[in-house]
Amino acid sequence: MKDNIIGLTVGIKYAKSFRIPDIAGDIIDNILYSDKTPFGADFFPEMQENSRREKTLYNSVTEEYLRINTDDLILGIVVNKNFEKKYAWIRDDIFNYFKNVLFKEYQLKNIKRIGIIFSHKIGKNKNLDQAVNLLTENKINDTENINISFSKKDSVVEALYRKGVSDYKNAIYNFIEIKEATLASLDYQYYYDPAPEDLRECFTEKVFDDAKSFLEKNYYSWLNNYEAKKDK
Repeated sequence: MKDNIIGLTVGIKYAKSFRIPDIAGDIIDNILYSDKTPFGADFFPEMQENSRREKTLYNSVTEEYLRINTDDLILGIVVNKNFEKKYAWIRDDIFNYFKNVLFKEYQLKNIKRIGIIFSHKIGKNKNLDQAVNLLTENKINDTENINISFSKKDSVVEALYRKGVSDYKNAIYNFIEIKEATLASLDYQYYYDPAPEDLRECFTEKVFDDAKSFLEKNYYSWLNNYEAKKDK
């Protein structure tokens, strides 16, 4: 199934900071030109700013991007049958840069959530149509553009990273039917309660490892069966 992954999206949500739009230029310069950046000006040759002063670095050819605003930093990376390599790059190189350079130097504090989205492109499956039939008591058939989303929240009891806290994880499942395929995504989110002040306190390697383990052992345990039945 990993060969079906077409993209990875990683988001870091922190406490709202109204100073970020004022220092966003310096942050962007660091991402593009620092000798410690894993990106560089060639990786993100274009930039835009919206009416909310949110800045986005992007590459219109690869469709990869990095967006930063008062609440979030969101990174989108394309995967082309090289999931393991791209995932290790994000987990190690990119997050080491975020932790030890970007978030430290520009005082991006109080981390509320880290989320990792695994986006897949898989075959179409009649089970989606059957789900609509069930919900509508067979009154709606031959549906198009089906979009199904659901989530499941779990407390982190199997391996509590921090003692005396109320951290939890949430998994969001999305299925979007397009012309000749289905886009299936797993959004694995780790919530910090209370929020650690420093990203270096957020055991990000452990979060990435657990997200990958959840993908392989939980998500794929039934998505493989779903994909196998697409023509039945």
